Amino acid sequence: MKGKILIVDDDPKICDLLTDILRNDHFRVSTAKTTEDAWEKVLSIRPDLILLDVELPLKGGLEFCREIKEKEPTQQIPIIFVTVRDQEIDKVSGLNLGADDFITKPFRPKELIARVNVVLRRYAAMQHPTFNVVKSPILTIDFGRRVVQADQKDVHLTPKEFEILELLFKNRRRVLSDKLIFDHVWGANCNSLISTVYTHIDRLRKKLFPYGVKIKSVPGVGYRFDQRK
Repeated sequence: MKGKILIVDDDPKICDLLTDILRNDHFRVSTAKTTEDAWEKVLSIRPDLILLDVELPLKGGLEFCREIKEKEPTQQIPIIFVTVRDQEIDKVSGLNLGADDFITKPFRPKELIARVNVVLRRYAAMQHPTFNVVKSPILTIDFGRRVVQADQKDVHLTPKEFEILELLFKNRRRVLSDKLIFDHVWGANCNSLISTVYTHIDRLRKKLFPYGVKIKSVPGVGYRFDQRK
């Protein structure tokens, strides 16, 4: 069997459809109709990925995503939003909260499986970094535990922010284009806006202040990590 997936959607037909598609591809599937029920299952089964509807009763999917990404035990669980809405504001808001992808209803089963597999592979790869801890007089990055410290104080990054920092640091002798960053962090097939790269880098710089200046913009080219002291 493949990984464990939690479906959070109040539409029984959508839950049944998603369940059938995923089980046919050998995933283990659980479902929840409300965010309250979803929280209990997140804590009990520890899913490898959450498929989350935006519009849910009582507490919406965006707020639930925010809570997942703010809590230490759950913030590394990847989230893909599944929604009938195709509005830019939902996509930007969801990605800024740390969601990994969006898929819009109606969807093709093969597209759903492809997006799920891409996100799961990306997170699996992050569990085996090529180096563990990098220390400098100002910054410490623990790639194994995904911990960042500036001046010996913890800097709380979302999974996407950490992935961008890791990508820039590992390629610190190169300038990376915004498209390359987008394709690596969100996936080339993600139908969200590339402008989310700018938003995440801006937030990353602010969280690393005053050392955010080490993430340099190269006009017309992209970004690089300044390795100079």
